Amino acid sequence: MAETNESTAVAEPETIQSIARALVELAHEENRLTGSLVNLAEARNKLADRRTAAAEQRTTLAGERTDMAREQTKLGTRSTELAEHRTRLSEERTEKAGRRTQLAQERTGLANRRTELSEKRTDLAQDRTTLAQSRTELSGKRTDLAGERTTLAGTRTDLSSYRSLLARGRTELAFIRTGLAFVALGFGLMRYFGLGPWTILDGGLVAVGGVTAIFGLTRFVRTTRLERRFERRLAHLLGAEEGTG
Repeated sequence: MAETNESTAVAEPETIQSIARALVELAHEENRLTGSLVNLAEARNKLADRRTAAAEQRTTLAGERTDMAREQTKLGTRSTELAEHRTRLSEERTEKAGRRTQLAQERTGLANRRTELSEKRTDLAQDRTTLAQSRTELSGKRTDLAGERTTLAGTRTDLSSYRSLLARGRTELAFIRTGLAFVALGFGLMRYFGLGPWTILDGGLVAVGGVTAIFGLTRFVRTTRLERRFERRLAHLLGAEEGTG
């Protein structure tokens, strides 16, 4: 009985230790389960976040799909408008093709007209050549006449100068005549009244008349020389014109 009690007393601590180890293992297992639950909760939260993001992305895609549908509708409308415009362009092209055909016919008529005008232009060119030859001959004659006119102009200039010299000679002769008249008047007065208070006036008339006559005579001699020179020159020009004629 004593041995039984001793073996029981020995077995109880071992049982307690086994229970304690089992409790420790259960505590560890509970901690592991708690960590797993925490991890599962975090994973669930992550999945919820992903699902929320996926829902938002799906909403965005739905909006984009709606926009694409609207754009597709607009493109369909634009395609219809382009088809109508293309139809109008085809009609305009057909009309322009008809217009081009008409213009081609008109161009053919104009080409025929141009050919006729070319022939007339050729005839006119021949006539113009004939007229050019006649004009050349007339130009030669006109050149000869221009030369003669130049010669006549020179002669006329010389005659004008000669006429001016003659007029100057007449003026100088008038000076001589006036001077002689004053001299004659002075001598006549002195002879009529004799010597007296008026003799100074009479002598002044004689002096003025003498100076005037001498001045006119000097100028007249110079003018006479120029007249002789012009006469020789005019004789030479007139002789040359007679020889040309």
